[in-house]
Amino acid sequence: MNRNDESTTISLKKRPLQADDISYVMEALPLPKGWNMSQPAAKGKGNLRLARGVIAFVRLDLSLADRMAPVQEEYDPVPLSAVDFDPADSILKGNQKRKVRSRESSIDLFDLERRIKSDQSIDSGRFSGSDARKLASARYRSRKEAEKIRVDLGSLIKRMKFNLFELSVISLFLVVIDLLPVFGLSLKGIRTPESATVIYPVISLIGLGFATVISFRDIKEGIKDLFTGRFSTLTAVSAAILAELLHLIYLIAASLIFKAPVTGNFAAPTCLAVLVYTVNRLLHTSRVERGFAFASQKGIHSEVMSADDSPIAADLRHASGSRSAKIAYVVKTRHLSNYFTNACREDKCSILMSRIYPVLLIVSVLAAGVAAVRCLLGSGDPVSMAFSAFCASLIIGIPITGMLSFEVPLFRLAKSLRRNGALLTGWNAVDKFGDTDAFAINTTDLFPRGSIRVRKSFAINDMEIDEITSMAASVLLDSGGALAEVFGELIRDDARLRQRVDSITYETELGISAWVKDKKVLVGNRDMMELHRVLIPGGGLARLDEFEAMRKNQCFQMLYVAVNNRLMGVYMLEYKAAMSARSALLQLIEDGTSIMVYTCDANINIQLIKSVFDIPPRYISILDNEGSSVYDSVTFKVTRSQDALIATDGSLRALSEAIRAAVLLRDTEGVSLMIQSICFCMGMLFAIGLSCVGTFAIDSVQLMTLQLVMLALSVVSVLKSL
Repeated sequence: MNRNDESTTISLKKRPLQADDISYVMEALPLPKGWNMSQPAAKGKGNLRLARGVIAFVRLDLSLADRMAPVQEEYDPVPLSAVDFDPADSILKGNQKRKVRSRESSIDLFDLERRIKSDQSIDSGRFSGSDARKLASARYRSRKEAEKIRVDLGSLIKRMKFNLFELSVISLFLVVIDLLPVFGLSLKGIRTPESATVIYPVISLIGLGFATVISFRDIKEGIKDLFTGRFSTLTAVSAAILAELLHLIYLIAASLIFKAPVTGNFAAPTCLAVLVYTVNRLLHTSRVERGFAFASQKGIHSEVMSADDSPIAADLRHASGSRSAKIAYVVKTRHLSNYFTNACREDKCSILMSRIYPVLLIVSVLAAGVAAVRCLLGSGDPVSMAFSAFCASLIIGIPITGMLSFEVPLFRLAKSLRRNGALLTGWNAVDKFGDTDAFAINTTDLFPRGSIRVRKSFAINDMEIDEITSMAASVLLDSGGALAEVFGELIRDDARLRQRVDSITYETELGISAWVKDKKVLVGNRDMMELHRVLIPGGGLARLDEFEAMRKNQCFQMLYVAVNNRLMGVYMLEYKAAMSARSALLQLIEDGTSIMVYTCDANINIQLIKSVFDIPPRYISILDNEGSSVYDSVTFKVTRSQDALIATDGSLRALSEAIRAAVLLRDTEGVSLMIQSICFCMGMLFAIGLSCVGTFAIDSVQLMTLQLVMLALSVVSVLKSL
């Protein structure tokens, strides 16, 4: 008998002490070499008494269930039965068995009143906007704090909507003034370059001044970042506004002091840039607010984890058959920490702008110098031309396409996911899960409640079917899995019908063995019964013939229950695919993501999953014992806190849609960044080229047209890809 089998060790307390138990203690508890306990007779009776004392201590500390149960000081001798000499023990190797955890000993699903104090550390990542920086450092460790943050977010969104309305009115007014000459209309003295009136620059200065006051907090933060060397989208907008305000002030001063003719300005394009930036901020804040409502709600969440950063990565990759596969799995957690840290991250376009914006400033200064030199060599006001070239370069350098082409798809998909019970915090989640190769899931996700039904059942020998069902349900409920819910319904979830179960072991592709009331119970398929030499009646029973005939349909499987190596009951199970689970699996497969199934049900194999869900078998793999053990070890307990990236309400549909959204956004991110870079380079060349040709440089209408074309190209391309 194999003494390393944990099912055997737990059954030690059901029989008298044997001499060869001492060698097992030496393996379990390495003692000093001087205590030669492998041959206690050679050392006298003292060592034998010590060995028995150690073994008695081991018995009391074998498992959590043993520690919680009342300790019996003495055990009545129980004669060895035939089941103690099960021939399968010598056939099954260590890698063909795995211990199955009790599914209730460490999980407290109803302890929801305690708010976990997390979010202790906030990393030093980039955040978009001053309000977002405050949100990134916010805590939501209690219901009161979370409610306060939600109120603050709601107030911020209302204020931003009002600011957006004001900016829209100002931008429309300035755009109309600039477009009047295009349609042959003009207001006397307002847009006449030869006149010395200051009405036109004053109106532009007032409009841009209102826009500056409306967004004063952000602009102040952006200018501060500009002088401290921290470049971002907000820095680009603030620098353009500051440059254009100085340009307008110079035009007014030159007109009043030197009677210089009034030239064009870029107040309207600058206001449009501020308007688009405000729209981007509103979408961003609304997305954060919706996600926070999910992240801070009371209850247990399902958080998606990446195996790349965990100790189980190697084992899961080994189970998947690929050393480089990116594998994800789901854990249960009570608190989603660092939500604002992940939700307020800037996108790649803004990060790219932060790196190239110093170059843009240098190029803008060079363009202003070239324009001034050309005016000195020709005609015109060199200072005005230098301002025009400098402001045009800064305005076209604002990532106006990146603002919306990155936030619009993320906002749309996050909104859709929220309705379906999923949370995708931001671009951190997209970067981490956008290229997932395989997903490890439990059979309870594939076969939710109602997917497996018991069509027929009957007793074979002298045990009643109710008692057989009670013993099988006790084993399956303790081991977990899809069959646990099925047999829980058979006993009507009555705790009085459940019996104490010891030493639950899953035998690969066979079934579960355990001890119930000093009896060895086997719950598995026909192969398990044959391996343990359990006699299955043949054609003498018509009902068994009927079951075996129906077994040809892959959606029907047989479950056998044996007690002390005698077949006691047979159940015919029907496996059906829930529409939600089938559509979710098809979505994962369409995105190239395969599934790795953790199971304690030997009937659930690749062939059954293929038949039930009608999916190619190359996308399905069953976790082996090593992979199942580590998967079970990390998904067994409800953790205190997990980093909020992708979270769901626990449904497979929400999970598949979140993974699919991450894949789509990852592809969209690359396309949008490419379009943004092309538009940025072409716009810079066009603006700088026109600004340096002479007196008649780029005007406001041309700059606005270029902005709108760039914006339309980027947004349409992104929406088409979604």
